[in-house]
Amino acid sequence: MLDLRALQRTLGGEISGGQLRCPGPDHSAADRSLSVKLDGSAPDGFVVHSFADDDPIACRDYVRARAGLPAFKPNGGNGRHRASDDAIERALMAAAQGRADDQPKGRIVASYDYSDSDGTLLYQVIRLEPKGFRQRRPDGNYGWTWSLGDVRRVLYRLPELLKFPDATVFVCEGEKDADRVASLGHCATTVAASKWTPDCVQTLAGRDVIILEDNDDAGRAKALAAAHALHGTAKTIRIVALPDLPNKGDVSDWLDADPRCAEKLVDVCFDVAEWDSASSPPPPEQQKPAADTVPPAPIKKLPLIQWLDMSTWDYEPRPEREWAIPDRVPLNQTGLFSGEGGAGKSIIEMMKDVAHVTGKDWLGSLPALGSAIYLGAEDDEKEIHIRFYDIASHYGVTFKDLIDGGLHVLCKLGQDATLCALTRSGRVETTDLYRQIYEVAGDIKPKNISIDTLSRAFAGNEIDRVQVYAFAMHMQALAMVARGSVTVLSHPSLQGIASGSGISGSTAWHGAFRFRQYLKNAAADDGEPPDSDLRQIEFKKNQYGPSGDVIVLRYQCGLFLPVGGVSTLEKLAAEQAADHLFLELLDKFQSQGRNVSHLKNANAYAPSMFAKDPKAKAPGIHKALADATERLFAAKKIKVENYGRPSHPHTRITRCHDEPT
Repeated sequence: MLDLRALQRTLGGEISGGQLRCPGPDHSAADRSLSVKLDGSAPDGFVVHSFADDDPIACRDYVRARAGLPAFKPNGGNGRHRASDDAIERALMAAAQGRADDQPKGRIVASYDYSDSDGTLLYQVIRLEPKGFRQRRPDGNYGWTWSLGDVRRVLYRLPELLKFPDATVFVCEGEKDADRVASLGHCATTVAASKWTPDCVQTLAGRDVIILEDNDDAGRAKALAAAHALHGTAKTIRIVALPDLPNKGDVSDWLDADPRCAEKLVDVCFDVAEWDSASSPPPPEQQKPAADTVPPAPIKKLPLIQWLDMSTWDYEPRPEREWAIPDRVPLNQTGLFSGEGGAGKSIIEMMKDVAHVTGKDWLGSLPALGSAIYLGAEDDEKEIHIRFYDIASHYGVTFKDLIDGGLHVLCKLGQDATLCALTRSGRVETTDLYRQIYEVAGDIKPKNISIDTLSRAFAGNEIDRVQVYAFAMHMQALAMVARGSVTVLSHPSLQGIASGSGISGSTAWHGAFRFRQYLKNAAADDGEPPDSDLRQIEFKKNQYGPSGDVIVLRYQCGLFLPVGGVSTLEKLAAEQAADHLFLELLDKFQSQGRNVSHLKNANAYAPSMFAKDPKAKAPGIHKALADATERLFAAKKIKVENYGRPSHPHTRITRCHDEPT
């Protein structure tokens, strides 16, 4: 006869107020959303109600299935006739007895889900106290079958492994350890009962695998068996015996022993040499492949190295080097443009992009004509509009001219502008945004791609040389597909500012890029106050051309423009004027009996004394006179002579005797 106690044994829950409150279909064991009441007039002898608004028919079918009653079949089959009390009682007893016989001995303390690629639960591994393990799979009737049968075997945490297809995978002996390693941000897995099936092995094809062995004979045997199963399929395999691991200890014990171990795990593992199958024979059970193991993969034949063919070079002319900006920025290369925040590097870089698409000059050079991409992550659309408006006005062009010339502008302020990021495997990988830009660059072939700035584009460690070179490699690939240049804007560190290097973090930033420029405030001459509108751009590195040049810029009309131009004739005229002024003031001072010195630390240092004269009040005159001093000495137009008593001589600058006054 149907009673609530019998239903409770199959459905779980509690009996209260003449009803059974128990878990509903697909709810957790702690759920109490389903109410079951006995009703002799109901077709099945009971009625259901879901407080979670589950479908009533589904709830009734759920109770019938768990109670072992036949499925309801309207208009035929069992019709609407209620089963006899004897039939119901036999079904309940059979269902309860079957569940009791299958139930594992011990208390369930943990369950570990094994799911397919879509996250659908295939089976579970159950941990028991006293310590033991059982496996079970859903029986299709909201219950469990305590065996795996022919269900497809998969790796533990499979959906996560598939989400990060390039990540290094840590293989642990058990699910608890895999969860612990995964909590550190790594991809970690294991297999149920250490059984490596073809599906499990193939999932790790081409992956770097680190096997963390437990410190006992069984752990070493399982690690070796996993390595042989994965040999020929995984890209690399390392078997790691963690240092200072206690007897019978595992990776969880190692991590618990010292909080600092979490940070050292990757380094400790990659310090271990790759596993060599030749020095480790397979365990006996793997020496003859069973039906459910993977046969050894054939040895992969590597492609031949493609050496450069130089056989025709004797008969070909020397190739011309290609430039995005002559003698400044090479094509097919990437560079770094650094400067303090607010120094003006974004404006100068935007001017370069406009110069590319309109055929205008940039700081005295003529960039190659072609399209350009500007990715800005530090200013909003309005500020970008203002800056390009000022630049277009300076060059005398319209926004239509910029669009027709191929200027592409992307504003990512307040959005994810990451192009490259450090993954859980420890590798620097590209993002979807990078791949989108890469595809566009391959189509439009921009002469320059501006990345503004490094801190928004690179989610990695700027002081890690390996990560720096990896980021530079991805930028290099972008330049090559564009057949142009890539310029990454960056902020220097305090040390980079103090040293004048203009870099941040590792010195690899200088070595990893083919050209490098540094923008900073122009240094004031001795005795002169600094000019806040002046900047100087230093060409710190040019792998294929001259470096060390400095251009002084002045802020005017919203832009930074070269001071006095950069033509050779203008420079020569300025130098001649400074030389003439120096000689004129030297004559004046000598006629007044005032001697001047060539020594920079002397009180009567000539440029410092002359700079105080009313004729020498132009900005930057001190440096101009100092440079004139060296030129006039070199040209033998002035010299140093001794004067005064022989016992106490002094020196002064005078004209050479054959130099006309």
